[in-house]
Amino acid sequence: VDASEVKETSYARAFGRRREATYTVLPEWCHIVWSTASISWACIVTKLPIVAGLMLAQLYFMDDWHSHSVASALLVPSAFIVLMYPAALFLVLCMDIGSKWMIIGRRKPGSYSWDSSSYCQRWQLYLSLAPLRSFEGHGADLLDMFRGSQYLVWYFRALGARIGKRVCLYPNGADPMMTEPELVTIQDGACIDEAALIAHLNTQGVFTLNRLHVGEQCVMRSFSRLQQSAVMEPRSVLGEHTLILPADRVQEGEWRQGWPAGRGYVIATPLRKGDLPALLTTGKEETNTVKVQQ
Repeated sequence: VDASEVKETSYARAFGRRREATYTVLPEWCHIVWSTASISWACIVTKLPIVAGLMLAQLYFMDDWHSHSVASALLVPSAFIVLMYPAALFLVLCMDIGSKWMIIGRRKPGSYSWDSSSYCQRWQLYLSLAPLRSFEGHGADLLDMFRGSQYLVWYFRALGARIGKRVCLYPNGADPMMTEPELVTIQDGACIDEAALIAHLNTQGVFTLNRLHVGEQCVMRSFSRLQQSAVMEPRSVLGEHTLILPADRVQEGEWRQGWPAGRGYVIATPLRKGDLPALLTTGKEETNTVKVQQ
């Protein structure tokens, strides 16, 4: 293929012809400095609880360690260190959430290319701050400590996600967790297991963003994936290893399975709103016939 016939990507145009872009494209060395600074700051935050705890212990003893018992010399620094970890966690969460709103702002549906929109660059700058969430060490993300809890729901609400009541998010973790929270709507009683909610599509440097909708009492099981513009109607289920293509719609009460998913099983008499909590609390059972949608 002739090199002249190869279509130039928007990413190549942004960095190859930086002056022609509609915004200020940072040169490569700026991204290197930013990433290095982010990793360095993450390393500092990792050791911050221990260092801060020892410094507070030094202030408590007023540099007079010898006049105190061995027990107090061990317990007081340990207590300060333990107290510093929640403080460091709160600091990291504030930096993570604050940097998202400062750098990216609120995402809106649309197409964003490297050479005409600053979104892609701001997105990369924000991603470079991800090591901050690994302050507890061993490269583990602090969000893994909140799996399946209300804390994780509050976190994504702070990032702009619309999440209803009694929602369980990622009890077994996920890689990645929802990438564009403000474009995601999850209604009451839904459960998202180790699944992917992806509201973007990257095509040669052009990012297309669109909304995702997960209805009431929907279930996304392990390794299922919902792509941008897709909709799960109430009480629908995605089985393991299931892909819902962009702009597809899973009907109410439908079960999908496959990569990509074909039409699956449909509950003939789907549960009405509020029936599932009643079944769980009263212990009553209801038999639903299942048929294959033609």
